[in-house]
Amino acid sequence: MRKLLSVLFGLSLLLGWGLPIRAFAQEGQSEIDIYPTDVSAFPLISTFMDVFDGSGRFVSGLKPGDVTVVEDGQPLQVQSLNEMVVPAEIAVAINAGAPLGTRDRLGATRFQGIVQALTAWANALPTATPDDMSLVTIAGPIISHAAAKDWLASLGAYQPDFRTTIPNLQSLSNAIDTVSVTPPRTGMKRAVFFITPHMDDPNIDTLVQPLIQRAVQNHIHVFVWFTDADLYAATTSAAAFNTLAMETGGAYFSATGTQPYPDPDAYFAPLRRLYSLKFNSNVTTAGSHSYIVEVKSSTGDLKSGEQQFTANIQPPNPMFVSPPLQIDRRPPDDDPYNNQILLPDSQKINIIVEFPDGHKRPLVRTTLYVDGKVVAENKVEPFNSFMWDLSGYTQSGEHTIVVEAVDDLNLSKSTMEIPVTITVTQAPHGLAAIFGRYRTYITLGAVIFAGLVLLLILFVGPFRMAFVRAQSSRRAQADPLTQTVQAPVLEPKPVKEKKTRRGRSAASKEKTQVDAPAWLRRLIQDPLAAPGETFKPAPVSPILLTEKEITFGTDPVQSVHVLDDPSLAPRHARIIQAEDGNYRVFDEGSIAGTWVNFEPVGKEGHLLQHGDVVHFGQLAFRFELKDPPVGLEPKIAKENPES
Repeated sequence: MRKLLSVLFGLSLLLGWGLPIRAFAQEGQSEIDIYPTDVSAFPLISTFMDVFDGSGRFVSGLKPGDVTVVEDGQPLQVQSLNEMVVPAEIAVAINAGAPLGTRDRLGATRFQGIVQALTAWANALPTATPDDMSLVTIAGPIISHAAAKDWLASLGAYQPDFRTTIPNLQSLSNAIDTVSVTPPRTGMKRAVFFITPHMDDPNIDTLVQPLIQRAVQNHIHVFVWFTDADLYAATTSAAAFNTLAMETGGAYFSATGTQPYPDPDAYFAPLRRLYSLKFNSNVTTAGSHSYIVEVKSSTGDLKSGEQQFTANIQPPNPMFVSPPLQIDRRPPDDDPYNNQILLPDSQKINIIVEFPDGHKRPLVRTTLYVDGKVVAENKVEPFNSFMWDLSGYTQSGEHTIVVEAVDDLNLSKSTMEIPVTITVTQAPHGLAAIFGRYRTYITLGAVIFAGLVLLLILFVGPFRMAFVRAQSSRRAQADPLTQTVQAPVLEPKPVKEKKTRRGRSAASKEKTQVDAPAWLRRLIQDPLAAPGETFKPAPVSPILLTEKEITFGTDPVQSVHVLDDPSLAPRHARIIQAEDGNYRVFDEGSIAGTWVNFEPVGKEGHLLQHGDVVHFGQLAFRFELKDPPVGLEPKIAKENPES
C-alpha cells in the first residue's frame, strides 16, 4: 500500500511539473493563532493573532468589522485591528549528498543553482524588518541568528564534499533545534527551509514523524526543495518529505527537471504578517475569564481556540486631601455686628482617587454626602473637588462627610466617614451691638459736635476777654491803691540762664557731658565737605558712656541704648570700660557687623582710641575721651576706599 501511494504521488508531481504545493491544515487544527493576552491597560485588552486559510496562507486585509471578540459568552466590538509586518526566523538546512553535486550540460552542479537562487532571494530581503537567518548542515550550524549579509557570506564559503557525504535527517533535526532554542519576538514565525536529495532508508517516513511532531509543537513551518533526478520523484523519501511540509504548514517543491527554482520569499512573505488586536473588556469581577476570536473572511468563517486571562479588578478608592475638621462661621471681620451674614458661606473639599488594581479607568461620577445626604456631585471633570454650601448652617454642631467614586465599569467605593465640627458665632445684640455697628457714625457726630463747641468758644472768647479787661481797667482807675507811684532806681537783676527745650540749661548739659569720661558722637555724611573728608558731626546729643558696660541695638529689652536703624540687630554690640579705664567694643554676632576705623571687630573685641570712628551697621560714631592723650584731637575720618 505504501508503494502504491508513493507511485501515485510521483505521478502527481510529474504531471504538475514540480510547482509549489501548499500544505493544508490538519483536521481540527485552529486557523486562528492567538498570542498571550496583555491586560496591563485593563479594561483595554491587547493581543496579537495570525489568521490562516485552509491552505495555510495568511489571510490579509481584514478590517475591524470582520472580527468579533466573544468574552465570557458576550460578543464585543473590536477597538482596533492593525496588520503589521514582522521579521521571520528562518533556518536553511542543507542535506548534502551526491545528487547535489551532479552537473548539467554546462558543467554547473545542482548545488550551484541552489546557491544562485538563495543569493538572489537573500539580496532582495527587506531591510526594514530583517529576518533572523541561520545556515545548518549535517555537521551542525555554520551560522546562527545572523543578518542576511553575514548569512550570505557563510553560504558562499560552504563547500561540501558531495561524493563522500551520505544524506540523512541530521541537518533537518539541527535546523529545528536552532529555531526552537531562542524564543522569538512577538509575532515572529519560525521556518525551516530543507534542501535535500532522495534518501534510500526504507523507514524514512517513520523517521520523519518525530521531526514533524517537534516542528508542530514549536509552530515551525517546514518548506522542502526536493532536488534530485526524475527517477527519484516518486520514491518513498519524496512522499515523506511532502508529508513533512503538508503537516507543518509549509510547502513542497520537486526540482527534478530543468524548471527554475521558485522565489523562496513566496514562502516566507506570509509569515511576516501579523494582526494587532485590541478590545475593551466588559469584565467587572476579578478572577479568570476567557474569550474567543471569530473572523469572517472570503475563505469562510474562522474561530480561534479559547483564550484565558486573569483580571485583577478593584473599585476606585477615593480619599480626602486635608479635610476640614473644624469650621468657624462668624460675622465678617470688617462688620462684626452684622447679624445677617456669616462667613465662610462655602467650604472646598478636595479628594484624590486611586485604582488599587493598577488599571486607571475613567470616572463617571463622584458624590459628596453630608450626614447621609447628597450636597455636591461631579459628573464631568474635575472629579477631585467639591464646593460644600454652608449657608444653611446657623447653629453649631458636628456633621459627617463621605465621598463616593464610580468608574466606567460601574464599580464604586466610598471613603470612611470624617467628622466635621461647625461652630457658629452670632453677632452681638442690644445697645452694645447698635453702638458697635454704628460707632463710626457716632464718633463722627461727636467730633463734629466738639468742633462746633470749640469754634463757638474761639469765636466768643475774644469778645468776653475784651469785656473783662475793660471792666478791670475801670476798676483799677477808680482804686487809689492801683495808681502809678514812681519807684526808686534799683540794681538790675542778673539775667537768668536760658534753659533748653527739655528744661535743662545748656551749661548744665555741657557740665553733664564733661562729667562723663567718654562719649560717642554721631557722624553723618557731609556732601559739601572738603576733599578727603567724609563725615561731619550730627546735630544730636552724644551718647555718654557713664556705665561700665553699655549694650546697643534695636530691642529695648536686650539693649541699654536703643538705636533705630534697619541694619542693626536687636542686640548689636556692647562697650565695656576696663579697670584701667580703657574702653573695648565687642560685636554681639550681628549680620551687618561692628567696625572700627572701617575694620571689622573680631571675637576678641577692639580697644578704642580717642578719635576712632565706630560703625554699628550703617550708623557711624566718633569715640571721644573727656581727657584725651596729649597731641590727639578727634578728626573726621576719611572713608576707607576699600570698604
